Amino acid sequence: MKYLKKYEGLSKEYRHKSLPHAGEPIHIDGRISMFQQDWFEKLLPETFTIHSNPNLKKLNKDLTLTDVTGTKEYVFDKNECSIDNALVQFTYYYNSADQSKSTNSNEPIPLDPNYALENGEPAMLEFDIHFSKIGQGDLHTEEDQIKLLVDITYGNNMAVEFTLEAPNKINVIHYTSVGSKYDPETHWGFTDESIEDLVKFFNCFDHGIKITSEDLKFLDEHYESYEHENDNPKHLYNDDSDLIEFGNAYKESNSDKEDIFLIINNAKSPQFKYFPKVARYLRVRDIPFKAACSPEEVRKYNQEYNIIGALSTGSDYSMRKPDSNTEYEASEEALKILTCPILAMCYGFQSMAKFYGRSIDGGELNCGFFNLTDFDTEHFLFKGIDLTQQKVNFCFHDYPVNVPVDFENIAMLGETIAGISNKKLGRYGILFHPEELQETWIILDNFVQECRNLKQPKLVKLATYENFIRK
Repeated sequence: MKYLKKYEGLSKEYRHKSLPHAGEPIHIDGRISMFQQDWFEKLLPETFTIHSNPNLKKLNKDLTLTDVTGTKEYVFDKNECSIDNALVQFTYYYNSADQSKSTNSNEPIPLDPNYALENGEPAMLEFDIHFSKIGQGDLHTEEDQIKLLVDITYGNNMAVEFTLEAPNKINVIHYTSVGSKYDPETHWGFTDESIEDLVKFFNCFDHGIKITSEDLKFLDEHYESYEHENDNPKHLYNDDSDLIEFGNAYKESNSDKEDIFLIINNAKSPQFKYFPKVARYLRVRDIPFKAACSPEEVRKYNQEYNIIGALSTGSDYSMRKPDSNTEYEASEEALKILTCPILAMCYGFQSMAKFYGRSIDGGELNCGFFNLTDFDTEHFLFKGIDLTQQKVNFCFHDYPVNVPVDFENIAMLGETIAGISNKKLGRYGILFHPEELQETWIILDNFVQECRNLKQPKLVKLATYENFIRK
């Protein structure tokens, strides 16, 4: 389970100056450990070419609209690779040789995931691959396999998410194209040559994975090549999970009254910017969940499932100056009817403070990684993490003026309230985003454990690759 196949496709010794690892020798049996970073880097293609059709329109002087024309293919160079236990991350940045063509500038494009080219296209492509173990047999038997959870991020938006198991079982969780739920008008995909590179890369894993370009049609450049079928048996997991309900549902089907967590998705459609990383955390931790964007969905899932905990996400909406009366409704309904603990983050935190009677103020945008200036070291949310050293991710305009009645103040960022708690109600709010960094996932872990302690749920966690290799 620990190895890649012997790989003969290397044309040269590739070492990018920004890749930090020195590498290790191949094992005696001729297979390559997936956690030997130097070899993992060599297996990655040197470039990926993306075909992007954002379906943008230009407003002419006569008030007519025309399609935006221009280059639709973007070449990204291999840049950074990191391996942390069962997670492999690698990034590609926009091809510097083409910068002057796209930006009309001789200045290099900064290596910033939020940077966009002149035509609005992002300048960074990132892959996150999580490895989980399936089965309890010997390392290299057919009964013992791995599942790959693959996230592909374009700029700071989730573009594609899928799982891969041997031989070619692919469960498409999120994609863009015709028929997709959240992004049916635009299109994003890899060119045919890059698809072949991805096929070659995934087939290197020595666990029976044998895919072809046909299996990756949801990733390709052809606008109508893929149509998600809910009943397609190829979308089944090997571990007997139910079918994905829809390719962009960000939720898995579960049996009636199963213990689940609920994500209260406050983010703006169609990007749902703050939602994917919360969903990814739960998916990596193998925690069943549903996602609600409306009060109707909150009520529906509360009736159909045993919700043992809820996570309320951030948003680009302003709690201080809402665009409409509907933005806040899902969060408000959850706070009204859910009896389980709720952890509210950023916008969710602001909505919680407002729901419990506090005014919301605001000012300059504060985005970045900061140390909390004060926090309650005894609070269960902060157990096992040294917040005097570990920075947390903030991105906010708005904040509550005061702590709600019967709540405790558990964190501060300068003069700004950054955390509140009411353990009797099971209501917890933080102004920052623990889902952004794996180092701060422990805060989410602490919340999940608190919910489990209260409800004693039936959640079953798959053995992770990290736990497996320690045995």
